[in-house]
Amino acid sequence: MSTSSAHSDESATRASHARAQYARYDHWGESDTDNETEKQDLVGHDPNGNAVTQQKIESLAHLWLKQTSQEPFLDPVALCEPTENGQHSSEGIRADLTDPEVYPPTANSQVTARSQMEKKAPSSKRWRYSEEYGHLTYGGIIRDRPKDKLLELVGYVSANIWAVDVPPRNQRDIEEGAQKLKQRGKLHDVQIMRRVAEWIFLPNILREDKKRDFRRK
Repeated sequence: MSTSSAHSDESATRASHARAQYARYDHWGESDTDNETEKQDLVGHDPNGNAVTQQKIESLAHLWLKQTSQEPFLDPVALCEPTENGQHSSEGIRADLTDPEVYPPTANSQVTARSQMEKKAPSSKRWRYSEEYGHLTYGGIIRDRPKDKLLELVGYVSANIWAVDVPPRNQRDIEEGAQKLKQRGKLHDVQIMRRVAEWIFLPNILREDKKRDFRRK
């Protein structure tokens, strides 16, 4: 298992729980934010004085889950988006994605890309696709995993992150918080891991969340 150095979590609001736990913004992709955006994105500083941005928190959460996922990613178009050009007949479909395999057309090619997401794709990057529906996506939605597997990841990350030193007490509090969030069943694993990343890099937030029994409004 490997780790890398790189908010509030959004509450699920959709009527169907099968779709609600996977928000449209939970599918991951590379970001090209500039320095000005990073300044606006600042959420605090870690114990070493380094800036911690929202982008860093979100990127790490996705990276940790992506690198340790054993299941195919889900097609975000079939799961979250309205029907598109008759390619799927209803919303909330849980369709698997392939591994990154294909090079999609870009905005400059002779073939017109179907969506804004596809137009942004660098042609040097392979995309995943849904064999059943033909949707292309640069990324995908990471499936939730059983509680024991998620807590195993949380424990490993908090004990082995190299960018900051996480004291044993904080490691225990982080695992406790992740366990409670998972048991309550209101957050997708990506959202839980965002909290974990915050707690690792911003221990003041960990202490405040622990006082509230890891509940946020």
